[in-house]
Amino acid sequence: MHSSYTNRIDFGTLIEGITIAKAPSHIVEIGILEGFSLDCFRRGSRSDTTIQAYDIFQEFNGNHADKARLQEKFSEHPNVSVEYGDFYKLHKGLKDVDIIHIDIANNGDVFEYAIQHYLPKLSENGVMILEGGSKERDHIEWMVKYNKPKIQPIIKKYGLKVLGVMPSITLVPAGSV
Repeated sequence: MHSSYTNRIDFGTLIEGITIAKAPSHIVEIGILEGFSLDCFRRGSRSDTTIQAYDIFQEFNGNHADKARLQEKFSEHPNVSVEYGDFYKLHKGLKDVDIIHIDIANNGDVFEYAIQHYLPKLSENGVMILEGGSKERDHIEWMVKYNKPKIQPIIKKYGLKVLGVMPSITLVPAGSV
C-alpha cells in the first residue's frame, strides 16, 4: 500500500502504538489516500472507537483517494467511516477528539491552520499528528515546484518536535502550543 509514511521508515508501528497508548474514543483523519494510516488507527483502537476519515477525493489535483474503494475496504469495520470533508471547514463541527491526523499535502500554511483550528478541538490528553515537519520534507519536489510555504518556520515558531527525516511526522499534544 502506498503511503508517505513508508518511503524509508515505516511509521505505521508508531501510529498504531500512539493509538494503543492513547486508547482513544474518537479519532479524526483528514487525508486518506490508500488508507494506510487509517488502517493503523483501526488496528490500534478498540472496536467501539469512533474513527472518522475525511478526504476531498477527486477534487484534489494530484494523487487522490478513491472513496468507493476505501468505503469497501473498511466496510467490515462499522466504527470506521470514510466521507467527503474539506480540511478548511471540518474543524467547525469537532470537539473532544482524542487523535487528529492530518496528511493533505501538508505545507507551512496547513500546519499553521491545523494549530489554530484543530489543536483546540483535541480532548484534554489528545494529540494531533501531522505528516511532515523535517527540513528535508520542505524540499520535496512538489513543495519546491509549487513554491509551497515551508513547514520549518512553523516548527520553530511553536517549538515543535519532529520525528524522522524522510518521511517525518510532527506530534502536537493538546495544550502544548
